[in-house]
Amino acid sequence: MLSLLSSQHPSRHFQNTSWSIFSSLFALAFLLMNGCGMMNTSMMSPGTAMSFAFVTNSGSGTVSVFTVSSTGMMSPVSGSPFAAGSGAEFLAFDAMHKVLFVSNQGAGTVSAFSVNTSTGILTAVPGSPFPTGARPTGISVDPMGRFVFVANQASSSISVFNVGANGALTPVAGSPFAATNPFGLAVNPAGTVLFANNFPDSQTADLNTVSSFQIGADGALSPVAGSPFPTASSAGFASSVGLAMDPMGSFLFVGDHMAQAVVPFSVSSTGTLAPVMSLPAAAPSCNGSCHNNPLRVVVHPNSQFVFATNVQAGTVSTFKVNNGALTSMGDVPTGQHPFGVATDPSGGFLFVVNNVDNTVSAFSVNMTSGMASPVSGSPFSGSMNQPTDIVVVAKQ
Repeated sequence: MLSLLSSQHPSRHFQNTSWSIFSSLFALAFLLMNGCGMMNTSMMSPGTAMSFAFVTNSGSGTVSVFTVSSTGMMSPVSGSPFAAGSGAEFLAFDAMHKVLFVSNQGAGTVSAFSVNTSTGILTAVPGSPFPTGARPTGISVDPMGRFVFVANQASSSISVFNVGANGALTPVAGSPFAATNPFGLAVNPAGTVLFANNFPDSQTADLNTVSSFQIGADGALSPVAGSPFPTASSAGFASSVGLAMDPMGSFLFVGDHMAQAVVPFSVSSTGTLAPVMSLPAAAPSCNGSCHNNPLRVVVHPNSQFVFATNVQAGTVSTFKVNNGALTSMGDVPTGQHPFGVATDPSGGFLFVVNNVDNTVSAFSVNMTSGMASPVSGSPFSGSMNQPTDIVVVAKQ
């Protein structure tokens, strides 16, 4: 090409100019091919690892770990799954100490893992697992990383632990504290109030309530005046299962499994609850229709949307939040028996674990409508066995 240009333009000055242009184009092409400098930054791979997803497997007593890319794709981490305890069910992440906690229903324990937030690798902390009451289910961490709370459904109590610098747990004075078949737990952002939904062991009990507890400086729990608060307008089997706190601390959202509704409450500074909308009617009995929706609930990081899994319907619902009131935005299909649900820290993706399929459905979230769209390759699999819960943590 250079010789052709030279023959057409015999001027020596123009030959030098042509060579300069050619050299510049060659240098630019070299940069593009090798990804240097600013070009490399602007052309970052769309599959860059952004976070890690942790999934409990109740069937194998393990935790599966996945890398989540910038496109929402999931890939198993080397060494996954990691051993926890029998009936591993619920998860909670302590961001202060970078520790993952797992409630093991069958073992009556809590497993604690140090999380390598660069690789996703889990390492059991010294002394793990730690004993709880009977059938530990919901687990929650004080936002300041001081305490871990565990709902002991079968022994009607809540265990409270101090969190050591390495993530090891020691019971606070007076633990466990009396409760009534607690199942799910949530702590307000200030770390001053604990909420527990009350899920009975059988249909003979009508526990359509959520309990509130003040958290003392030492972690001790004391019931809030007026607690427990009803989640249904009538007597019957309308048990609360899902429980999620608004990141701003203004509202609590309760998944009433048998009444088939998500019930929003406004939250006072002292922990009292007031229904934002009319309470749903309780189911007179529990048959197949009782299990359509919802099971688990999560609030979007921007506080504008609530997502709920519908176990029998095989869907996840999106609700728009307006001063606590909920408006249904529609449902999207998941796998069979969707259980746990979580967003990534950015709120750009939604993840649902499918208990029967042994998969995770991944969705991108529209930040305007909240509606979810399946990401490429979803649902994802990888050494899961009756998965039940999921937590997503940013890679660091």
